[in-house]
Amino acid sequence: MRLAVVTSEFPPINAAAAARIGPWVSELDLRGHQVKVFSSRGSAKMGNTQHYESFRAVPSNKVGIIRRFYQEMKLAWDLGKMLRVHAKTLDLVVITSPPFFLATHIAKIAVKKKIPYIFDIRDRYPGVLYDLKVVKEKSFLGRWLSAMEESCYKSSTLLTTVTEGINQQLGKFGVPHERVSNGFDGELFDTKNHEKKDDVFRVVYHGRFSRLHDIESLRKISLKVKNLNPEIAFMVIGPIPNSEKQKVWGNVEFTDEKKHHEIPALLANGSIGISLMKEMISTKFAMPAKVYEYIGMGLPLLVAPGGELCDFVNSWKIGLAYETLDAGQIAREIVALKADFQKYAKFKDHVISCRSKFDRRSQSSDFADFIEKYLNIEGEKRTVLN
Repeated sequence: MRLAVVTSEFPPINAAAAARIGPWVSELDLRGHQVKVFSSRGSAKMGNTQHYESFRAVPSNKVGIIRRFYQEMKLAWDLGKMLRVHAKTLDLVVITSPPFFLATHIAKIAVKKKIPYIFDIRDRYPGVLYDLKVVKEKSFLGRWLSAMEESCYKSSTLLTTVTEGINQQLGKFGVPHERVSNGFDGELFDTKNHEKKDDVFRVVYHGRFSRLHDIESLRKISLKVKNLNPEIAFMVIGPIPNSEKQKVWGNVEFTDEKKHHEIPALLANGSIGISLMKEMISTKFAMPAKVYEYIGMGLPLLVAPGGELCDFVNSWKIGLAYETLDAGQIAREIVALKADFQKYAKFKDHVISCRSKFDRRSQSSDFADFIEKYLNIEGEKRTVLN
């Protein structure tokens, strides 16, 4: 099978899309499929695949909406131009979203070139833009974006997504849809290869701060914890705007952005992994990739506010989950958890016992099975039509 994978980020770039797509490409390559990867500057060839690297960088989360859109479309045009050159040699295109405008641009090219495509959805756009009040859903622009999303989904061979909530939403579009959960790279995030180097109880945040993440609440929690117990430390692994970093924080160490292979050793020095989202419709169905990498390194979780992520943590009994984001309550319970060794040990044991279920290597096999299944169905349809 001859496949193209179009993604804004691909290993060794340290980002959610890269972490999700990389293992899929590896599995497809191992199965002997001919895979061509089209991605941004800084991505690299994997295995026996053919790699096409744009001179354009990954669109930045640090810039305004208009500038971000401009960066996204420049990358989309460049990757689209490369894809068109190879269109006649492809049986299928795999597209990942977000970035939404890049993904829908590539989908239009696939439709025009009559190439079946699989559309992978990590966050529902333009719904996120409506939640952030960047665009009004009932405005002309909002209706146009919703129509673009619907057309893109309905023209696909298969829709895949990360959470059951989003998967249920996709039923209304009348095309096959499957949930392919996020996970961690079991070869990289291995508790046997890294040990905690000190006795400090440390809360770790890992990853980029998108507009969906609540930086301010994390800052307030760090301050309240410092007042209650100054021995408890926080570590923020990843890029953070200078305007946020320069504010007053608690006992926090900022490591800035690290390469993906450096993350496990840093997480190993943590005691609990934290993920705080803003309260909106979109985040109720979010399952950030960082959560699985915390699990990969054996860390109990602290998550808020309520939604599918909280339900996940409670069902597996792997940490603290809060329906509402109350900085004072969370700070007090972090301090209490440090003092309650038995409770912490139970969370830790539950994480270790379930971690193997979230290894991306097994999930990549599921995704490759879906691709082969649905491409065969498409092939049979074309045979009948001819």
